[in-house]
Amino acid sequence: MALKIYCSNIQADGKYPLKSKGPLILASNHPNSFLDAIIIASCFREPVHFLALGEITDKFLFRPVMDIFHIIPVYRLKDKNENQDLNEKSFSLCVDVLLKNGIVLIFSEGISENKWQLRSIKKVTARITMAAMNQESLKSKLRIQPIGINYNSFDGACKTVLIQFAEPILIRERLAGNTDAEKIQSLNALLRENINDMVLQTENLPEKAQFLVSNSPPLHSYKIEWLQDKLNEEADQIYFSKLEKPGYLISPSQTFSGSLTLVLLLAVPGIIGWVYHAFLYYPLKFFIGRKTGGTAYYDSAMFTILFFTYPVYWIFCNILGYIFFKNFWIQVLLICMPAFALITIFWKKNIQKIQNYLILTSEERILLAGYFN
Repeated sequence: MALKIYCSNIQADGKYPLKSKGPLILASNHPNSFLDAIIIASCFREPVHFLALGEITDKFLFRPVMDIFHIIPVYRLKDKNENQDLNEKSFSLCVDVLLKNGIVLIFSEGISENKWQLRSIKKVTARITMAAMNQESLKSKLRIQPIGINYNSFDGACKTVLIQFAEPILIRERLAGNTDAEKIQSLNALLRENINDMVLQTENLPEKAQFLVSNSPPLHSYKIEWLQDKLNEEADQIYFSKLEKPGYLISPSQTFSGSLTLVLLLAVPGIIGWVYHAFLYYPLKFFIGRKTGGTAYYDSAMFTILFFTYPVYWIFCNILGYIFFKNFWIQVLLICMPAFALITIFWKKNIQKIQNYLILTSEERILLAGYFN
């Protein structure tokens, strides 16, 4: 429910993979810290266990909390031996989950950066796969599901997220090589080939990537490949840098007058929702921005802290409303605060569409609309 507010548009390519059962390893890219795990895990019907950086989990989380959220810590190898024993224990936990026909999510890049770029594939996915394949009961049925997750923004609510799946890899049919090193190398190459096709990638055109994800039609097979072709097309970058980020536009099925009418109709509830939540959202935004500035943790920290503080804030506002306002309708409005949050986010999204419409010339509107014809 919280994700529906923070990520207003999560599109998954097909529903079948989301109903999958284990033993299954999900191998994904990692652009947005532990928000990636929250989004992917929330989409699957079965519980998802996932690896997280032990240096972070050990510092901020207690073991019972980690168990509740199915978090398995994994540690950086700072030298040849340090943390090796801890990682072997974590890998054994992953194998135990797979033996129970569970699902393990591994971010194959290892590290997270807020970029539209696939980084090198680390060995951890292949190492856990090799450990699992030593179990007789897993040899014939263990699969890897490559996943690509793409965002239009790494620093705010009302984001669009596109999740794409490749064909599952049945390990016994694709494990190549005679030595463990050769098998790990072949698995990493296979993972990179599969994930690469599902991740929108650019080094120099982030505004264009944001625009494409923000305005993407409903996701279907090979959509990211299609968006990548659009991203690679030559175009003057000034069109995209002019847009208010993340670049929402009025869709071809809408009109400017219709969008403006919608914004005006939602103005009162939108403003009410903004007032309700400004006293929580903006102080947290400032505080978390100061603490996580320049890192990939801002978005995840913002969502997580809002997730835990919002119920307390909502209850507090309702108690104050009950004490100071005896009016029935004011109390009803306070109870409906989460609904107003949804309206405010939708309202602000449509305001940005109008802003971007007015920023562009008529020729530029036609040019950008042409990306989705």
